[in-house]
Amino acid sequence: MVVSPWAVLACCLVCFVLGVRSIAGSSFNEYGLLAGASPLYPASIVLAAVAFGIALRQGNTNATVGAIVAMIVCQRLPRAISTDAPIYSWTYKHLGVVDHIQQSGSLAHGVDVYNGWPALFAVTAWVADLTGLSPIDIAHWFTPVYHLFLAGIVYAGARAWRLTRDEGLAATFLVVTLNWVEQDYFAPQAIGMLLAVAMLVPIGLSRDRAVGTAPIMILFGALAITHQLTPYWVLGAACLLVLGRMLKPWWIALVMGAILGGVLLYNGDVLSGYTLFSGDVANNAATRGGGHHGMAGQVFSSAVMRVVTIATWASTVAVLILRWRRGQPVRALAVIALSPILILGGQSYGGEAVFRVFLYSLPGCAFVLAPGLLAGVRAGRIRFAGTFAALGVATALAAQAGSANWYTNLIGRDQVSSAGEVLAGSVFPAYVTPLVPGWPERPTGDYVRFAEFTHAFDNALMFQPGLAGRAFDSESDYREFMAVITGRNRPTFVVLSEPMRGFGAFFGLFPAEAIDNLNRRMTSDPRWEVVDEKPGTWVFLYRNDTR
Repeated sequence: MVVSPWAVLACCLVCFVLGVRSIAGSSFNEYGLLAGASPLYPASIVLAAVAFGIALRQGNTNATVGAIVAMIVCQRLPRAISTDAPIYSWTYKHLGVVDHIQQSGSLAHGVDVYNGWPALFAVTAWVADLTGLSPIDIAHWFTPVYHLFLAGIVYAGARAWRLTRDEGLAATFLVVTLNWVEQDYFAPQAIGMLLAVAMLVPIGLSRDRAVGTAPIMILFGALAITHQLTPYWVLGAACLLVLGRMLKPWWIALVMGAILGGVLLYNGDVLSGYTLFSGDVANNAATRGGGHHGMAGQVFSSAVMRVVTIATWASTVAVLILRWRRGQPVRALAVIALSPILILGGQSYGGEAVFRVFLYSLPGCAFVLAPGLLAGVRAGRIRFAGTFAALGVATALAAQAGSANWYTNLIGRDQVSSAGEVLAGSVFPAYVTPLVPGWPERPTGDYVRFAEFTHAFDNALMFQPGLAGRAFDSESDYREFMAVITGRNRPTFVVLSEPMRGFGAFFGLFPAEAIDNLNRRMTSDPRWEVVDEKPGTWVFLYRNDTR
């Protein structure tokens, strides 16, 4: 019996429309969005993968493209339609830079690293001023639009690396479905990834003769002023290709190095407080917060992330070895797929380096794995069934990994409004201290004056020595908390919210009851003033009058 991929896509769409409606009102679930939403929602993701496998087997190009778009819609569109504001507290650090540029027409260079790599922020400010769109709305819809662009560029890159049309579609689907890293929100890393993948197109065309020199230099220049880490991987990969005589002209690596050196010199004052290079591979590979023991759901999801990552790399290495034994070219593909691992020899990137390694390696791995995927879905029944099952399992695991942190990163418009009011208020200089991330950090350009007072003005309590893990259910816990506050000799805003409850418990940073206990003690302490209270959010002020 021949199954129509369009019929499967229709079922996928129905499941998505019915299932996505459950997301906005769903309650916190430690196993993430797939467990917290209606079962129809994860079913839609699996059906998108099924439709893709069937369409690819039948050589139905339109349906194959439709399945890729369906996967983007199912996995990424909820970020825009199931929330009332961009998720992730750190998204708002980027919006604050945009707002500062809009208000002042200049950069606050030296205040933070974002002003040293301003490409995304400057372009967004220009687009917002030109079109009248709000930057927060741009950020809200950024993720699904970004993935559509990324999919198109991955396909172009695959073709430039001499994959056939169907192999290119297979590679595109692998990137879309396996990308669990969540570096697809309004951030320089997302644009950096887009530019890096775009560079694979002229690099792929320039392996035999120099045909993409100008585009490579232009894209690398844009990349160098967009993100701090990504250009180093691209430069390292270019150097390896040049040394292996797989990229022409050879001097292009020198030009790229000069561009990157200029940006590094410009930002020397900003980077002086950071460790630029470290040879401690074990430490660089460790993830942020790795010393904490979170909920069972967090432990499970972390294991799933490792399984997807290791399986992708292991499969890529196995295919490269097989190609090498068959006498097929492998060196250039090996460079773009595996060179990101070299990052671990230079930087920990705040405990996120290993995530970036997988992210950067994914397009190259997809180029390596795509021919095998295509051959598998078009093989006999037994091999087809095995390939089909592997594709379904990989899709489900990656979807679980990518949506595991959904409930810990939700931000509401009320919180954004409160955060803006605090920064715009007359209480200054002051600290703005959340318990854990779960509060819009630096959402307006007013953050600059606070950051000029101290770059750590909004560090969460989880970073204060001796406070992490406390439930604040005893006088001794509260005394330790107040010792931190009073020791600052400056006014302090302390922010508590419902998302922080889930974040702290999920990652094992604070017990879930810490929010209620601290809220109750601060409310009954006359030294604290409730300056803002919205559903699920409380903002307290300790004036710390030292006059």
